Amino acid sequence: MDKDNIKADMHIHTKYSGLMKYMGLKFPDSVEEPKNVMKWARKNDIDVVAITDHNTIRGALETKKLEKEYGVEVIVGSEIMSKDGEIIGLFLNQEIPAGLSAEETIEKIHEQGGLAIAPHPYGPICKALGDKIFELKLDGAEVFNAYHRDGIVNNLALDRIMKNYHKCPIAVLGNSDAHLAKMVGNGHTKFKGNSADDLYDAIVKRKTSFGGAPTPLSDIILWSYNVVYVSEKILLKSAVRKEDTIFKMPTSRVKKLLAVFGGLIYIATPLPIVAGILGNFYLKKKAKAKLKEVF
Repeated sequence: MDKDNIKADMHIHTKYSGLMKYMGLKFPDSVEEPKNVMKWARKNDIDVVAITDHNTIRGALETKKLEKEYGVEVIVGSEIMSKDGEIIGLFLNQEIPAGLSAEETIEKIHEQGGLAIAPHPYGPICKALGDKIFELKLDGAEVFNAYHRDGIVNNLALDRIMKNYHKCPIAVLGNSDAHLAKMVGNGHTKFKGNSADDLYDAIVKRKTSFGGAPTPLSDIILWSYNVVYVSEKILLKSAVRKEDTIFKMPTSRVKKLLAVFGGLIYIATPLPIVAGILGNFYLKKKAKAKLKEVF
């Protein structure tokens, strides 16, 4: 029997998500193990997850192997960087290269029978599609992204999509954009059914709703601490070995030692808290600027 309010989180990152840039620095986007994602999905009553690492389906394929063990269904996905902004592909079976136009990226997703989703369409610090979502053959868009704590860009997305719904109807979705396992489910999509296939149909028929709450600042501070802590361990282990194939750590021993020294300062002082608070103010300022830009 179908159930009401089954919950899915379709925007989750693992250790396969590669490197990101923030304030001029490069570091792993996530260091989370797939098994931890599944543990927290089950703990937070999420029935279906999609792993959407940047420009790869590797993390999703690894996580899918754990379905039976944890009783959570896994959708193979990827957050793909197109020339026009990031696009999430769901229900994929092959990787889609970065750097194509948004139209080409969506076409390749649909050729696989997948769904094309606009993540954080008005995100202020990532390359987002913005109003271009109304020119594309998208299946859905995030109107609630828990990682965007300011609330401004989420409300902007919902407002813009509702105002243009008559000419460009797409499913409205909520997701966590989790970079830390405990964030899974902070934002989620609700649908009627029992499975990922039912979720697929609900998105196509635009019969979805969303829920959740903004990711606590404490979780984002913990994420930054974990990223540096795990990076430190990898750097120390790789000091006498070849470059790490997942995190692409520096190969120069001098650079590794400098990175280790900087990391130790970060995790041994209140810097994660300071960085979290300053980052929160910075993102809110950027969100307000995005609002002015759109209107």
